[in-house]
Amino acid sequence: MKNAILKIMVFMFCISTQAQFDGIIVVNEWETKDQVKTEKLMNDWKNVISKMDNAPKTFLLTEMDGNTIYFCQSFANLTSYEKYDNSGKGEGEWRELAMKSFREMNGEDAFEGTGTEFVMAHVYNTRADLSYVPEGMDLSVELPKNPYRRHVTMNHGWGNRAAFIENQKVSIENDKKLDNQYIYLMLEPVFGGTDNGDFMMVVLGESRAAYFNGLETRMKKRNKDSDWKEIQSKPVGSWIEEESLMVKY
Repeated sequence: MKNAILKIMVFMFCISTQAQFDGIIVVNEWETKDQVKTEKLMNDWKNVISKMDNAPKTFLLTEMDGNTIYFCQSFANLTSYEKYDNSGKGEGEWRELAMKSFREMNGEDAFEGTGTEFVMAHVYNTRADLSYVPEGMDLSVELPKNPYRRHVTMNHGWGNRAAFIENQKVSIENDKKLDNQYIYLMLEPVFGGTDNGDFMMVVLGESRAAYFNGLETRMKKRNKDSDWKEIQSKPVGSWIEEESLMVKY
């Protein structure tokens, strides 16, 4: 009976956690020689299209130690994204109205002189089952409080996918046991992504300093825990790239 109740509680937690995630994140990657001006312009565009009917959640990610800006939108699924991407193309539709508003704010050649170039598009699937959100935490409340993002791209190697996924799930359960209070979202590339990158872990923080202070606190708990040491004794996969970014909703 006790096991049955526990299984129901875990199942309900999974439902409530997954309900907080949008399934698909579409990312357009840009490089620029004037990151400050380009971020301002892209934020203006974000704000304009966010006022349009049926607009998806839209946000910017600005690389802290580089010249990259990611323009991101989230959707329930690929069908929703395709429907949105194909919409608003006629005369008087939202794309034309949005561009008119943007030009009124910034002129005809707003990006001139910024050296801004499109790199590529990426599409990620959010893996709620491999993400860590402490029980009872409301992401819609917490995300704006945590503008820092540490993106870690991971490779699990040939034939290790199942083992990698199981390792992530075990690690999540261990952090729950240790009551580690932090958030990470696991994304899986559908298209694009980093070369040889099988998953991308997005860890949140109030700032870069706050993130690393929190990491130090978590690691102190983990390093005293025999289960954590056992998990780490059988590593699966490797970190191949990481970025520090700031988000703007």
